[in-house]
Amino acid sequence: MSERTKDKDDVAPGVGVDVGTSNICVARRKADKSFAVRHHRNMLFEVEDSDETQSMLETSGFLYVKTGGRCYVVGEDALRLVNMIGRGEIVRPMQNGLLNPDLGDAKRLLFHILKAVVGDPVEKGECLRFSVPANPVDLPDSVNNAFHQGVLEEFFASLGYSPRPVNEALANLHYCAPIMKVQGESDRQMTGYSTSWGAGMTNTCVALQGMPIRSTMFSITRSGDHIDKQVSAVTGTPVGRVIRIKETRLDLDKVDPDDNVQVALSIYYDEMIGRVVRRSAKVLVDDKRTFDGPVEVVVCGGTAMVPGFVGRLRKAVAAAGMPFEVADVRLADRPFFSVSQGACLLAAADQSKAGR
Repeated sequence: MSERTKDKDDVAPGVGVDVGTSNICVARRKADKSFAVRHHRNMLFEVEDSDETQSMLETSGFLYVKTGGRCYVVGEDALRLVNMIGRGEIVRPMQNGLLNPDLGDAKRLLFHILKAVVGDPVEKGECLRFSVPANPVDLPDSVNNAFHQGVLEEFFASLGYSPRPVNEALANLHYCAPIMKVQGESDRQMTGYSTSWGAGMTNTCVALQGMPIRSTMFSITRSGDHIDKQVSAVTGTPVGRVIRIKETRLDLDKVDPDDNVQVALSIYYDEMIGRVVRRSAKVLVDDKRTFDGPVEVVVCGGTAMVPGFVGRLRKAVAAAGMPFEVADVRLADRPFFSVSQGACLLAAADQSKAGR
């Protein structure tokens, strides 16, 4: 976890939680209007459930949890351990933005991670906004977020919060606050096109003065995790190692041609960006909506943080035939925490409306 708040009195009521496939991010507002944030990798590595293994984990300081007769190292420690061993697979409580149907203990394990990083409310009934993905436009009949949303709402309520969901792309838009310039008229605040590039899905949303256009709230599957798995398959490199290379060495403007993992990452990034932008353009064109001015595209998410990503996205958007003039493609100033911070702003507004 990172940047933990020192004391609950340091923050105002109203918490935002980005429940991501790869990371859990939490944001609260401090008195000076800056954000106090925490995060935890949403990943697991299963190890032998034995006294000897438990002793080794405790000696090494690894965070772990035991459930259903199984033992899992969790978070950043899971990635560290799988890379140290050089074999084995990372397991996620979530898959494609939702609870992992292939992991029987997914709900319980996700709750363990969430409780550790979110903590208790600063006051009874504190307002909390948690991110949910839109249903995927490319898998319309196979995935629905209703169960995932309901499970999370019940869990946060059990901790003593007053929870409400928020679409993750809309949360990013509220944090980035794009403005549409309209000739001869006042600027349109909170108006733009938001894209959130996560590990499981890419989410999109167009909002006009903070109000989302429902038909533009959709997700597209096969995002960051898909890239990692494909690169692992074609290069024979373990997924954990691929993740490390992507996070520490990859620059899409300066791909090392002698590094097969970097080359493969570059290829699959292009495939993902092109697929998402083309599908997004089709949905937006089919919506037949007109816009009064150039639209700013605001971008966030861990998958978008690779150097050179925005440049490639900007080229793809320019070539896609979007049904509006693009003012700019802008990466959020804190792309990793943008969704949780936008959710925090909305939770604080809920808190104010409730008179708390």
